[in-house]
Amino acid sequence: MPAGPETIEFRREFVQATHGLLRKRLRHFVVIVGGIWALVAMIGWVSLFSRQTDADPIRIWPIIWRAVNDLIMLAAFVAALWIGLDKRASKRAAIAASVGLIAVYGVHLSVSHYALDLGSWSLIMFLVIHLLASAHFPWTPMQSLVPLVAFVAVHAGYVIADGTSGPLQDLFSTVFSALVGVPGIVVCSVQHEWRQHNFGYRFVHSRYGRLRDELASARRIHEAMFPAPSTDGPIQLSYRYEPMRHIGGDYLHVCSHEREDGSKLLSVVVVDVTGHGIPAALTVNRLHGEVELLFAADPEVRPGDVLKHLNRYVHLTLAKHSIYATALCMRFDSTRNELEVANGGHPPAFLLGADGTIEEIASTSFVLGACRNEEFDPAPKTYPFHMGDSVIAYTDGAIEARSPDGRMLRIEGFRSMIASKGLRAGERAAALLQAVAEYRGNAPTEDDTLIVEIHRPIGSRQTQVSGAQSEPLTTTAKVAQSPP
Repeated sequence: MPAGPETIEFRREFVQATHGLLRKRLRHFVVIVGGIWALVAMIGWVSLFSRQTDADPIRIWPIIWRAVNDLIMLAAFVAALWIGLDKRASKRAAIAASVGLIAVYGVHLSVSHYALDLGSWSLIMFLVIHLLASAHFPWTPMQSLVPLVAFVAVHAGYVIADGTSGPLQDLFSTVFSALVGVPGIVVCSVQHEWRQHNFGYRFVHSRYGRLRDELASARRIHEAMFPAPSTDGPIQLSYRYEPMRHIGGDYLHVCSHEREDGSKLLSVVVVDVTGHGIPAALTVNRLHGEVELLFAADPEVRPGDVLKHLNRYVHLTLAKHSIYATALCMRFDSTRNELEVANGGHPPAFLLGADGTIEEIASTSFVLGACRNEEFDPAPKTYPFHMGDSVIAYTDGAIEARSPDGRMLRIEGFRSMIASKGLRAGERAAALLQAVAEYRGNAPTEDDTLIVEIHRPIGSRQTQVSGAQSEPLTTTAKVAQSPP
C-alpha cells in the first residue's frame, strides 16, 4: 500500500480491481467446487436408493429433508454462477454471492451432519471448503468470518437441541467447530494484506509513469514560453537554462520592437519564482501571461513600469499564498546607446565593457509582492551600452551552487568566472553554465539555473532582432542537464 493515508483514487481503483477479480474467481469456484459437489451428491442419491430393500423400505421424511437441503445448496451455486457471469452485477452482489455461498455450504454441512450422521467429516469438509474459499476469493478477514459464524451458529443449535450431552460437552463442541475456520481467516488476512501491498506498488508505479509523461508534456509547454536565441541584429541574445527538475520557476521574456523612426528596442525580463518544480512552473505560467499582455499592449513599456506591474500582480494574487518572485527588467536602445534597468530583488547583473571592465548592475527595489504597489518604487537606472558591450544576467541557481566540500559559489565567485573565461560574445552563457556545473562537481543542480547574455556586436547590421531561425535553448543546447 502507498505510505500514509490511502487516497480516494487508490481506494476506488482497488475496489474496482477487487470486484473484477472476485467475479472471475467466483465463476471458477462455482464450476470446480460446484461440479465436485454435484457429482458427490449424485453418487449419494444413487447409493441411497440402491441400498433400499423390501425389508428396509424408504423413509420419506429423511428423503424430503435431504432433497430440500441439496436443492438449497444447488440454488446457491446457480445464483453465485449467475452473478459471476453478469457483468452488470454490483460489488455488493458479488461479495454477497461469494460469502453467502460458503455460508449456505456451512449450513448444508451442519444439516447433513445430523441427517446423514457424518460425524467429524462435516467439520473437516467445512475446514477445507472455507480454507479454499479464503485463499481463492479476494476477501477481507471480516468477510471470511461471516460463513464461519453461520456454520457455528447452526452447528451449536443442533448440538444444544440434540440434548444427548452435557453443557460442557456442548460448549466444547461449539468452540471446536469455531476453530476450524481459523486457518481460513489467517490465510485471508495474509493474502489481503499482500494484495493491498502489491496493488499499491503497481498503483504507484503506474502513476509515476503517468506523471513522467505529463511532466514531459508540461516541460514542452513550459519551454515553449522561452524565446529563441538571437544571433543577428544590433543586439544579440543567447542563454542556457537548467531546471532543478523537469520544469522550474525561472522565466525569460524577450520583446523586440522597431519604432516608426527605425530605431530598435530590445526588452528583456528575467523572473525567478520562489520554490521549485510544478508549483513554481505554474506560477511562472501565470506571470508569463501578464508579461505577454503587458508588452502586447505597449511594446515600448519601460522597465520600471514592468516591474511595478509585476509587483502589483504578485502582491494581490500570489503573496497571500507565500509565493514571491524576483525580476530583472532591461530595455536596450541601440540608437541611444543606453540600457535602462529596474531590478526587483534579483541578483545583480554584470555589464561587461568592450575594454574588459565589469560593472555590477545592482538591485533597485524590493522582492516582488513584499509590499503594496503604493509603497513600491522600481527606481530604474540607465547605463551606457555601446558596441562591444555585453550584459550577463542570471538566477540564483548559479550563485548558490555548492562545491563538493559545501562551499557556495556566491556573487563574487560567479563574477570571477566571468572575468576569467575570456570567451567571445555569444559563448558566455553556455561556458558559464558549464563552469557552474564543474564547480558543483557535475552533481545535479539544487536550484533552477538560468544564464543570459545580451551582446551588442561591433559593426553589427541595424536589423531587427529575430530569433525565428533558432530553437529555445532549454532542451537542444542545455549544458550539464540533470538526469530526468
